[in-house]
Amino acid sequence: MDKDSFPDSFNFNSSKSFYASVISSSWLMLLAAVFFMGLSWYVLEEYLRDRGEERFNNNVQDLIGAVSSRMTAYEQVLRGGVGLFLASDGVTRREWQLYVSNARLSEYYPGIQGLGFAQLLTPATVETFTQEVQEEGFDDYRVTPVGDRDLYCVIKYLEPFDWRNQRAFGFDMCSESTRRAAILHAIATGLPTASGKVTLVQETPDDAQAGILMYVPLYRGQPMTEEERKQQAIGVVYAPFRMNDLMQGIMGKRFSGLKLAIYDGMEANNESLMFSSHKALPSTNDVFYQSQLETMEGQVWRLEVSSESRFISSAEQTQSVWLQVIGSAFILALFYSVLTMARNRYQESRLTAELIANEKRFRLVIEASPSALFMVDRKGIITLVNTHAERLFGYARDELLGRSINMLLPEGLREIHQQHMGSYLAQPIAKNMSLRDDLFGCCKDGTRLAIEVGLTPIHFSNGVSILATINNVSERKRIEAQRIEHTAELERINKELDQFAYIASHDLKSPLRGIEQLTSWLSEDLSENMDENVQKYLGLIQSRIQRMVLLLDGLLMFSRIGRVDAEIVDVDSRQLIEDMFALVAPPQGFSLELEGNFPQFKTVKTLLELVIRNLFSNAIKHHDQAEGVIKVVCSASNTHYWFSVIDDGPGISTKYHGKVFEMFQTLRPRDEVEGSGLGLSLVKKTVESLGGKIQLESEGRGCCFRFSWPMRIVNKEGI
Repeated sequence: MDKDSFPDSFNFNSSKSFYASVISSSWLMLLAAVFFMGLSWYVLEEYLRDRGEERFNNNVQDLIGAVSSRMTAYEQVLRGGVGLFLASDGVTRREWQLYVSNARLSEYYPGIQGLGFAQLLTPATVETFTQEVQEEGFDDYRVTPVGDRDLYCVIKYLEPFDWRNQRAFGFDMCSESTRRAAILHAIATGLPTASGKVTLVQETPDDAQAGILMYVPLYRGQPMTEEERKQQAIGVVYAPFRMNDLMQGIMGKRFSGLKLAIYDGMEANNESLMFSSHKALPSTNDVFYQSQLETMEGQVWRLEVSSESRFISSAEQTQSVWLQVIGSAFILALFYSVLTMARNRYQESRLTAELIANEKRFRLVIEASPSALFMVDRKGIITLVNTHAERLFGYARDELLGRSINMLLPEGLREIHQQHMGSYLAQPIAKNMSLRDDLFGCCKDGTRLAIEVGLTPIHFSNGVSILATINNVSERKRIEAQRIEHTAELERINKELDQFAYIASHDLKSPLRGIEQLTSWLSEDLSENMDENVQKYLGLIQSRIQRMVLLLDGLLMFSRIGRVDAEIVDVDSRQLIEDMFALVAPPQGFSLELEGNFPQFKTVKTLLELVIRNLFSNAIKHHDQAEGVIKVVCSASNTHYWFSVIDDGPGISTKYHGKVFEMFQTLRPRDEVEGSGLGLSLVKKTVESLGGKIQLESEGRGCCFRFSWPMRIVNKEGI
């Protein structure tokens, strides 16, 4: 095999001297120039990147510092409000308005929506508090939202008292879990606390923004412990913030080169996103990216910052471009000289590469084959094996190469195999031996394998070799034997079931006929008996005997559906439907309407009659009026016809739609409607045995049973 991998004319020594001469001269210079040029460019790029990253990091720290300092400034404003309350016996609404007005929030504290005071209340003090505020001139003041809670924190003062802040006037911030958690934390710790992400009460559908609130607790006296702070808490001085307004006031144009996203908490997702300076969120795919957690007034924020700018100057960018231009020109010049030197040997190099590639492909094909592959020469000596062959027979590759292929056969078959191989080599052709049952292989541990063998002659320059493809079919033969055994068992069981159904039906009908005859005799003997109960009971006996006969016939038919061959004949579906309607003998006043194109096609007529007849009988039997109309609609769809049997009866409640197709199920008492309870189950099984479907549609009065019927039937399967 190896001798045929390369042509005899190929000279390995000349190839080696060619590559050695090229590498020692022009190629060496080219590689050195590329290396140094690439190294220089890499060093310069790393330097520029480090400079840009340093500037980016400085900008990020400045931005975080600006956010932190701005939040600290807001904290001082809130502390000033607390000081106002502590310095006065009672801060009036006018005093609070003057304090907020003098703070000039919009001028010195952009982003803050207002400054307010919310008072802590219990259920017992809510009514008194409400009356006090109403007496100040706010007649419509109410605590919202309405509801009983164990603790209230109701907004009493909020300035500036514009239309937006008036929406929050009287709002109980403890009614919402995020605000409540921040308020309770501020009271328990005595520290300024920022809430998580919320939607401010002041927000409107236009320009809606995420919001946060900052709380500073107000106490009576100077509590020292957490328990004292909870008991002496009066309320909180707070400020609401709209995040977009807040952050735009902080960032301005100074940080326009950064993309900033702020998330509430440690996780970054759409639910926790509070602010984004750009439509596209910061991403690790940007030039620079940084993500870190910051604690702002007791609340953890995740800040993600990135930049699509490299943060390098135009002069620095020009240096990189000039380096690439000059280096590329130098390399192109070297490459031209190398290309000229190698042109004379190009064809030889390409041939070498093709030969090597072909050998690799051949090896990959051999090793990737899911079958065991052996290459043998004319003497039956193994010259090539693949990995699957090693696994199948349990031999290592070294144990197989150079040995006779007969070592893989049971000892009793080796001699006759040698004769067969001699006959085959006299006229070798591609041959598949998978149809034989007497082919066995022998593993290293002595295990016998049932195998199938394919033989393919391959012609090389030194003669013919045979490629043998071997597959283990032991498991397949075992499964085939089991399948044959199971099939025979199923056929026996089906035959016994048919016999049982027939015998059971026949044996049960015989005593029923006797009972029916006795009942008839009793009816004749008691015909002059005027007792109504006697005649009623005799009538019930006879009707229930008939029901039992119908039930036995239905069970026998149900058991045979799908297992008894039926004749396929030409059927005029329109005529068949009209005949079935006449056959069920509808009462006077019932009529039939046909709509659609009814086909003439080959099908199992008896089964189609069974389905139509049972649906007609069911519609008439369960109708609640003396007159009615039954409509049949037909349409075609791909490989099936769809028939719809529609009545104008009382209809079927949705909760019974699945139940009506079950065996022995009736929606009305048996004594009111005679039947076996098998009609619709027979219909369903018949339709499904041919690959069709049946559906029930009923809303209010009327029912529609819609079923599909195959256009062609082959072996009783819809095609």
